Amino acid sequence: MRRVWELWLLAFGSLRRTPLRVALTSTGIAIATGAIVSMVGFALGLQAKVEEPFQKMELLNRIDVLPRWGNKDGSGELSETPPSLDQAAVDQIAALPGVALAYPDFRLEGIEVIGGEKHQKASAVGLPAEAAQLAFVHESLLSGRFVTGPGEVVLGKKLARELGFVSPADAVGRPLILEVRGLVHTQGTNLRADRRNLSVAVAGVWDPPGGQHGFTADGLVLPLETIRDLPGVQFGSLLERLFQGGPSSTTTFGRVVVRVRHPGDLFVVEQKIKGIGFQTQTLLGRLKELRTGFILMDLLLTAVGSVALVVAGLGIINTQLMTVLERYREIGTYKALGASDGDVRVLFLGEAALVGLLGGLGGLLLGRVVSWIIEMCVNSVASRYDVDEPLIAFAFPFYLLGGAVLFALLVSIASGVYPASRAARIDPIQALRAE
Repeated sequence: MRRVWELWLLAFGSLRRTPLRVALTSTGIAIATGAIVSMVGFALGLQAKVEEPFQKMELLNRIDVLPRWGNKDGSGELSETPPSLDQAAVDQIAALPGVALAYPDFRLEGIEVIGGEKHQKASAVGLPAEAAQLAFVHESLLSGRFVTGPGEVVLGKKLARELGFVSPADAVGRPLILEVRGLVHTQGTNLRADRRNLSVAVAGVWDPPGGQHGFTADGLVLPLETIRDLPGVQFGSLLERLFQGGPSSTTTFGRVVVRVRHPGDLFVVEQKIKGIGFQTQTLLGRLKELRTGFILMDLLLTAVGSVALVVAGLGIINTQLMTVLERYREIGTYKALGASDGDVRVLFLGEAALVGLLGGLGGLLLGRVVSWIIEMCVNSVASRYDVDEPLIAFAFPFYLLGGAVLFALLVSIASGVYPASRAARIDPIQALRAE
């Protein structure tokens, strides 16, 4: 062990004799490593940015349940009567093991929100009071609380500002008038226009992440028992049911949202819902396909960076072959004094490893500097388009940083194998006779 340590110290001393050559060779390794780190870091950052809304809004725990309106045989008739996606079905789904929440998906567009002299158009979604247990809901609340029953509303941060409230806390408790217009179902397929005014109080203000599934900072949230009876709320699902040949009953829902307790429960619950007779949609399956695409991107960018690293490895081979020629008599002296072929190999492989280590560490610094400059330029351009939130386009997990240095080290050692073998084969007698 002591002998190996002494050989490593000797290798370090040898590198100090040619600092410029070592610096240039290490720079090649650093540029290649920096390219790998920055390119793969960009792909990982892009993946994290794409997945962030899904994680924040717990969309990986979500199952969208739809009725089977299209189960028809060759004659165009229903081969069997599909179950109705009504309140009884919602209660049945909610009772399944692993289900945290199940509720109809109600949405409204074009609501006139009146607060004093301010008038704003907004969209609305319906959520049950139990949705307050969802992490993204209570984390998004800026002030106040979530809706607990009829007569309350949660405003998006942007909508609250447009209504003239100076701060989220200033909006809590304030009265608003909601003017809703839309079509309502009367009998059979008959529809009529209706208008309704609601007096509500602001229970809270939130800033939902991502803007997915109708949750936006310029919209509002109403309790389910309030939104379900408003004009126009079931118009879209009614038209879809009629188009698909489904029932025209207003007791049948177009879509039900199911939240499972853990992502691990999702596929089990989904299979049980399909067993009841409903269609399902999940984002987790789509996200897996998306991740496959990102993995292919990571591999492609790593391959591109590896080409540069291989080129830098050729530089190490060239440098060490020159070193072998320059130190011909020195190597012969080492062997004459008792150094074995293995000692000479360790000496030269140690030199190659030190060059790779220096280049790998320099590549981490170079990659971080390059990514910082790019992020600074991107944020400078984004600020001109009123994007206040800083954009972080790169991600550098520890496995990427450690893997890049290790990869640079392995390529450098592999590049030093041939020069080390050449040095080990030197005949000490011939070396000491040479002038």
